[in-house]
Amino acid sequence: MATEDARYRQSSQFQLWSFTPSQLIDLRERTNSLARSQISNRLRASDPPVDPLPTFLTPEEERQILNHFTLELLRAAPYCNLPTDIQATAAIFLRRFYVTNSVMTYPPQELIKTCLFFGCKAEGNFIRVQKIADIFPNTTGEMILAAEYVLCQGIRFAFDVRHPFRALEGAVMELRRLGDFDDDRINRAHKKTREILKFSPLVTDAYFHYTPSQIMYAALAMADEGLVQRMMREAFAGQGEDAKDRIWGVIRKCKTMLEKEPPEKMSTYWTDPDSTKSIRVIRKKLTKCRDPDRVDLVALQKARREQAAQKPKAKSGVNPDENVFGNGNIQERELKRRKVVNGEDLFGPPL
Repeated sequence: MATEDARYRQSSQFQLWSFTPSQLIDLRERTNSLARSQISNRLRASDPPVDPLPTFLTPEEERQILNHFTLELLRAAPYCNLPTDIQATAAIFLRRFYVTNSVMTYPPQELIKTCLFFGCKAEGNFIRVQKIADIFPNTTGEMILAAEYVLCQGIRFAFDVRHPFRALEGAVMELRRLGDFDDDRINRAHKKTREILKFSPLVTDAYFHYTPSQIMYAALAMADEGLVQRMMREAFAGQGEDAKDRIWGVIRKCKTMLEKEPPEKMSTYWTDPDSTKSIRVIRKKLTKCRDPDRVDLVALQKARREQAAQKPKAKSGVNPDENVFGNGNIQERELKRRKVVNGEDLFGPPL
C-alpha cells in the first residue's frame, strides 16, 4: 500500500504547483516580462497609438496587489456562507492563476468572483452563480462566467487542492492519545492553529513550497511549539536526531513564512494607513498599464465565440451510416424496393 507521502507526490498539487523559492521568483519575473512586452505591442498598435508607454508594474508590485486581492476574496467569502475548504480553494486558485498570468493582463477584481464560484464547483458545493454576483456591486452572472474557462486554463485544469485542515484534526487526535497535555491546552492550540490556517498560508506562498502536513505543523508551532516538539519526539523515536532536525528545519522555515502574515492582519489591514496608501498607489498605476484587449472579459468571450462560429467546419473523414450499410445511393434503394414489389427475393434465388 502506498504511503501518504507517495500518494501526495502523485497529486497535481505536487507535480504541477510545487516550486522552490527561486523557481517561483523566476516564473513570476518571466510572466511580468511577457505581459509588459505584449501590452506594449497592443498599446502601440491601438488607434490612436499610446506614446509614451505607461510605467508597468514590477514583479514585487504584482505580488503586493495579488496579496491585496487575496484578502479581498477572503473578506467576501463569508458573505456567501461558504465553508472553510471552499474559501481556501478559491484563494489558492487565484494565486495559482497569477503565477503564469499577470494582473496587468487579466483584472484581479473580476477573477476573485470567478474563483469563488469555481471553488464551490471544485469542492462539490454547487450554488447559483447569481448568489455570488449578488455579493459584489455592479456584477452579473455573465461577468463571473466570462472568466471561467480562462481560469481553468490558468490553473492548468488542476482542480484538486490539498489543504492542511484534515491534518490538523489528525494531529489533535494524536495529542489526545499521547495523554501528556490537558484538554484545555490542546483545545486552545487547536482553535489558534485553525485560525492561522484559514489565513496565513493563503496569503503567502506556503502552498507552493510545503506539503499540507508541513504547513499544519508550522501553524501548530506558532500556536504552541511544545505540542509539535512532543509529536516529533514520538514520530522519530529510535531514528536518531539527524532525521528529526532535518524535518524540524523545514517546519521552522514554513513557520517563519506564516509569521509574516498573521491572522490578526485580516482585521487591521483595512484600517492600516500604510497598507491602504501603498495599495492605492499600485492600483492607480495598474489602471494605466492594463491590457486593452482584456479589460472587458465579457466582450472578449463574445468575440471568441463569434470567431469560433465563423470557422468552417472540417470535413469528416468518416462515412455516414447510410453509405457504410449501402443505403446512401437513392437508385440502389429504388432497385431494392422494386424487387420486393415484384415478388422477387431480395436476397436472391435459393441455393
